[in-house]
Amino acid sequence: MRVVVKPGKEASTEAAINSLSAVAREEITDVIDVLVNAISLQEAKEVLLGDMVLEGNGFSVSIRENFQFVVAGLLGESEGNEMLLIEVIHYG
Repeated sequence: MRVVVKPGKEASTEAAINSLSAVAREEITDVIDVLVNAISLQEAKEVLLGDMVLEGNGFSVSIRENFQFVVAGLLGESEGNEMLLIEVIHYG
């Protein structure tokens, strides 16, 4: 699937990502890779397990640091079967 930052959320997403540790930024990269390579959101959920919550055409993924602390959230919605609109929120 194609992953794009939600229009109007580019600056806040970039600021959130830049405020995270290198470990958390790598986690975001890994999550985006899963989303890009998944055929569907359900397939992505099977890979991301409990870190991903699906609700209708929306979803959220908890970004953890050291497998414990949730430091950010990747929020998104599906625009058809081909594109996902995302934003990142830092919980800091």
